[in-house]
Amino acid sequence: MRKKERDKITTRTMGPEQRRILRRRTRTVAAVMIVTFLFLLLYNLGSYLFLKQMGDELERALDQRLMATARLTTELIERTAANFDDRTESSLMRLSLNRIRLENDLEAAYLIYPQGRVFLDARQDLETSIERRYLREDSTAIATALREGVAVSRLHTVADDHFKSVYAPVTDLYGSTLVLVMEANADFLRVMENYYHGLYLGVVISLLLLGVLVTFLVYATIQFVRTESRLLQAQRLAYLGQMSATVAHEIRNPLAIIKSTADVLREKYLPAGTKDEFFDYIDDEIRRLNRLVNDFLSFSRGQELRLAEHDLVPLVSALIRTFPAADTRIEWACELESLVVRCDSDKIQQVLLNLLMNARQAVEGREGVVRIGLVREHSKGRERVCLTVRDNGPGLLGKGGEVFEPFFTTKTSGTGLGLAVSRQIIESHGGTITATEPPQGGTVMTIYLPI
Repeated sequence: MRKKERDKITTRTMGPEQRRILRRRTRTVAAVMIVTFLFLLLYNLGSYLFLKQMGDELERALDQRLMATARLTTELIERTAANFDDRTESSLMRLSLNRIRLENDLEAAYLIYPQGRVFLDARQDLETSIERRYLREDSTAIATALREGVAVSRLHTVADDHFKSVYAPVTDLYGSTLVLVMEANADFLRVMENYYHGLYLGVVISLLLLGVLVTFLVYATIQFVRTESRLLQAQRLAYLGQMSATVAHEIRNPLAIIKSTADVLREKYLPAGTKDEFFDYIDDEIRRLNRLVNDFLSFSRGQELRLAEHDLVPLVSALIRTFPAADTRIEWACELESLVVRCDSDKIQQVLLNLLMNARQAVEGREGVVRIGLVREHSKGRERVCLTVRDNGPGLLGKGGEVFEPFFTTKTSGTGLGLAVSRQIIESHGGTITATEPPQGGTVMTIYLPI
């Protein structure tokens, strides 16, 4: 049986108390996971806000440094340059701009006309060799600088390089106005982007780890409750076994006395060669009670196996041939010529006989068909036997998880120990037995035995 099916059956067969425990502990795990998730969410959100604030502070600091440098530079140019159109003064301005650029570790320093065309660059080789498209994008900042005295542009990215520009108007003695442009590297933002990427990766990894932790805790909780349920069930069965053994012994002794007394009375009052239905009733009821006592004792003592190599194909075939099917049609489907398993043949026959009797009783009053199948299967790299008994009866009515419980029965007679003892026998062989209701109706009892 696959693990998923076994887990489903185990959960379904939990008692109300175990289910309450499972729900309570599941809620506890859910609460822990929610708190953990909220902690991770707040931590990552706090880290993101911290990085964003740090980036904003660094950008503001850069803006202030650029604006201060631009103001000092414009004052210097206006004091030293009388006429922008004079070549000598232009050369001096170029040298001054280049010196300021180097001293302040700037990317560029140049003068432009208010319309955005370059007038003079601190580096003469770049004066006409590069296209500065971002000047058109910064037309608003240039207009603001001409109106207010100084303005900083937004962040620019060119060829993966980040930089910012500051604009400040400069006027000579003749009233000609140019705009000073100074550019500073903003590669610290690239470092911030790396931090952001690391933060995003951390969020993904933490969510994955949280998912693994949730899965593990839920699985561990379910397994713990199932183990606890099995232990409680084993303890309950042990008590039931002790009680059954005590009751069986207490019943068996009076039965022996009743039988011997009935025999004496029959010999004393019944003429030889005659029958009396009242004495027959006594014998029938004694035999029925003896069967019940044997069921109690078999359940309470557990299963002691006499293991040997047996071929299941002739064993099952012989049992089917001798089974009193009445009006029920028995169909035997097995394509194997031989299937040898180490088992206790008497116990296996007992289980199969019990399943056949249950199937026959389930199909009474209808065109009953009981199909028996035997195949060899591979599961998780191991071979096993799959023996099925299928009937076309009314089904289990949703009680497939309860039929193996001791003393559970849907019949008006019987102890409800037949399937419980059958499960004991199969599990003592290292196998499993399940009861399912296929979509087409009826009941399928499946036995798995290791080879």
